Amino acid sequence: MTRRPGPAAIALLGLTLTSLAGQAKKPLIDPFPLRFPLAEAGSLEIEGHVVGQPRAGDGIVYFTTREGYLTAVITSVRAVWSRFRAEHPMSKSPVIAGDTVLLRDEADIFYVLSNRGRGTVAKYELDPGCVATTPIRLVEGGFVFGTADGRIISLEAWEYRPPGPAAEVTCGPVPVWSDGGLKSMLFGRSDGLVMAVSAKGQPLWEFRSEGAIHAEPVLDRGRVYFGTAERMFYCLDATTGKKVWSRRLQGAALHPAVVGDGIVAVAASNSVVYRLSARGGSIISWEAIPSRIVHEPASAGPLVLIAAAGPTLIALDLRSGKRAGQYETSGALVAGAVWSPPYVVLFVEDAESGRQRIVFLRSR
Repeated sequence: MTRRPGPAAIALLGLTLTSLAGQAKKPLIDPFPLRFPLAEAGSLEIEGHVVGQPRAGDGIVYFTTREGYLTAVITSVRAVWSRFRAEHPMSKSPVIAGDTVLLRDEADIFYVLSNRGRGTVAKYELDPGCVATTPIRLVEGGFVFGTADGRIISLEAWEYRPPGPAAEVTCGPVPVWSDGGLKSMLFGRSDGLVMAVSAKGQPLWEFRSEGAIHAEPVLDRGRVYFGTAERMFYCLDATTGKKVWSRRLQGAALHPAVVGDGIVAVAASNSVVYRLSARGGSIISWEAIPSRIVHEPASAGPLVLIAAAGPTLIALDLRSGKRAGQYETSGALVAGAVWSPPYVVLFVEDAESGRQRIVFLRSR
């Protein structure tokens, strides 16, 4: 399945996994919530071209470039914390697990970086027949991912192949936690199958949806929310996999939904953000976006930040559905906005030179 790292790397990896096992801590309530209008607080030039969706954790923003670099930036001082170069170009988003960063390059080499990207803990080279098609995530002390031939794999531990025709695993693992620890992991497939498996790779339940699943399922209060390529949007019980409700929209869900305060915000392929009732799935309101929603929306407290294909950042109030404000950048947005309190972090490309930079915004 993989080529193993050396003994020293495995020992250090074991210490890291032990420190990271278990459910992530709940984020603290921001004492200074985001309010519009926004003002630029600084910027930073990017060496290369951003790929995937940047991520934030503990005041640090991480992003990858197609040139093969991971860069970690401390938002409070707007300075680079670390840079790491993979052996090959990259096209995937980084995955953050505490102070550990997980990366995969285009040659399917998987890197585990400690100390927020400053040190290499371990490196795995996936076998040619093992094509990872989902992010590789750290779940309950193991690295878990889905493959093109329909397998779910925990590196060096187990693998599970669902019965029936094989189909590409397109999203997951999404961990479902309980008071006792990891309850299950959720995966979606190109044939519309949603699966829940245990920490040991045992099947728990399956649900057959209508259409391929590309946007990752989202968990909230024991329910699973996800959309399909056939413009269907579903709510399932996370424990049993039974359908709570479903709704057909006028566009397909392109990105993971944003859920909060009994509202589900869905960014769809028809350039509309729908607000659905989390309880019953009724459409409460919708907001048309003047450009294609090509980037992943971000949650910033009660606000949903929408970075479309053009230079405009739009903020919608999740509770009311009204626009809370917008910000015009000097160039096209090349990734979704990142909320790293108290900053909104944007990734902007200059139309003439093609150079990219990070822009840090905060409330005036």
